[in-house]
Amino acid sequence: MDFFTPATNSDEVHRRFPEVARAFFEMVSFEPLTGVGILSLDGTVLHVNEQGARLLLHEGARSADLIGRTMGDFYPPEIMRERIDVFRRIIAEKHPVLVRTLWNGVQLTSWFRRIPTEPGRPERDVVLALSRLIPGDLRALFPSNLATLIFSEHIRLGPLDCLSNQELRVMALIGAGMTVREAAKALFRAEKTIETHCTAIHRKLGVRDRVEVSRLAQRAGLTPEDADRKRV
Repeated sequence: MDFFTPATNSDEVHRRFPEVARAFFEMVSFEPLTGVGILSLDGTVLHVNEQGARLLLHEGARSADLIGRTMGDFYPPEIMRERIDVFRRIIAEKHPVLVRTLWNGVQLTSWFRRIPTEPGRPERDVVLALSRLIPGDLRALFPSNLATLIFSEHIRLGPLDCLSNQELRVMALIGAGMTVREAAKALFRAEKTIETHCTAIHRKLGVRDRVEVSRLAQRAGLTPEDADRKRV
């Protein structure tokens, strides 16, 4: 194996070991935390593993519930349009992008990459999607010089939908580790106002302390900007 160097790229690995791509796909598909999907450029689901079905629909979903359907059958039209725009972008720019969607109250991250299938027939190309639930601030994990990160402008808040926009902002700052005083300063509000919002957040979500609020905010990857995104 002495022909490998730190600069060896994936094309070289694939050339020397043509079965690596197949083995890697099979391994990832059976990994229980990663959703794997293959989509046509119009959003039709050609393949999805069980975890992918659960991430997109609900915990009890199966892959058979999605295969052959378009994303428009289970995504709101606004998010469907965003996905098609992403597909057009990866066609034009020829590199994968990472899309963050706040979906049912958790942060869903999805890598999308165009895969050529037939030389000379780009309309037959497909999109490979790898999805995971990743908590926290993705901007820290994927800086702009390493990945093209797109934040969906439409969110489905799930259990967090009971919160007002200002309560979402406060929750995001608490999740980022801010104190009441720091959150008040960041939002240009009085500390008493922030405390009132915290009390409302606890009551609406049925949680007792800031530790639990912070955990839920981290799970959603909640940012203050999410309060301004369109709820669907």
